[in-house]
Amino acid sequence: MNLEFYFKPVDIQKIKLAPWAQKKLSLASVLEKNQAKLTLEKAKIVIVGIEEDRNSVVRGSAKAPTKIREQLYSLNRISPRFRILDLGNIPAGKKGNDSYFALKDVCEELLDQGKTVVVLGGSQDLTFGIAKAFEDKTFSMVNIDPRIDFVKGAKNINSENYLGFIFEKQQNLFSQTTLGYQNYFTDALELDQVNGHLADAKRLGHVRFGMVDIEPYMRHADILSFDLNSIRQMEAPGQYFASPNGLYAEEACQIARYAGLADKMKIAGFFNLIPELDQQEVSSKLMAQIIWHFLDGFNSRIQENPPGKKEEFNHFMVDIEDIDLPITFYQSRKTGRWWMEIADEQQTIKELIPCTQEDYELTAKNEIPDRWWRNIRKLNKLAK
Repeated sequence: MNLEFYFKPVDIQKIKLAPWAQKKLSLASVLEKNQAKLTLEKAKIVIVGIEEDRNSVVRGSAKAPTKIREQLYSLNRISPRFRILDLGNIPAGKKGNDSYFALKDVCEELLDQGKTVVVLGGSQDLTFGIAKAFEDKTFSMVNIDPRIDFVKGAKNINSENYLGFIFEKQQNLFSQTTLGYQNYFTDALELDQVNGHLADAKRLGHVRFGMVDIEPYMRHADILSFDLNSIRQMEAPGQYFASPNGLYAEEACQIARYAGLADKMKIAGFFNLIPELDQQEVSSKLMAQIIWHFLDGFNSRIQENPPGKKEEFNHFMVDIEDIDLPITFYQSRKTGRWWMEIADEQQTIKELIPCTQEDYELTAKNEIPDRWWRNIRKLNKLAK
């Protein structure tokens, strides 16, 4: 596939950097050098913008990629030899569906080449196009959102109901988790409906006071879909949701870094920034810093594959009542990260699920952790 057909290239030299930016030490300097010398084959991570917002409930985010780049490329370089490329912007197609399929084709090709992709949106319904790149492979997804973007029976896709279309169309979806939803925006019926799709959701308070527990969700995900509306309006005015409550800026950056560190994460999309609503470009600056933390996490990734070498992992087998086989846990001696092993009813499919030390400790007390129950249900459904 000729990827150039899809893109409107970006000239890094013409991007207007912030007055305070140290040009020689900026991310722009690395990208400018890479644009001239680094081939796509040798790149590790690529940036893709997409100018599409026609299916958003409030339009304006199509202009966001340019504004994000101005702020992101003003930030300091992550490494002088960071192998990152900016492929440019995918212009909006004749219809919204054309943009979804263009993004699907681009992401699919880049995944086949082993690249990690950062998508600068655009509206969050573009997540549907990203998910379509996984039509022939099992995948998991994490959404950072103030509400669950699901409406049962919706006929037309938009930025607030796209999850239903992914649930319906993507049969290879293993797990989906919404992090940071706020209960006063989410009806109990909606939670029951997404639970019927074996999806999971964690409230804002759970995320805030259990940030370490969020890391395993990121480590198990292939896709991150980050909605700027998940951040409280005071810290991100360039949004249409405009709630006084939400994630704090530093929490959003920490979540993004967890996502970058996750060695399975393949595509991270950042959506719903509306430059026309952005006072003093605060939201563009914050979105840039969130993405910078994702890139920094990516640069610090450690590939771990339990059980791997015996000297690299602690191995625990815990017998528990009502379960025929013991639950197996692995702990990395290098990073301290935990995994649990699950299998379907016929013991034909096995899966390693990232977990926490607390999951192990609960199991040791003869209590089956919720993470085990949720994932065993998904695995059995997938095996049928």
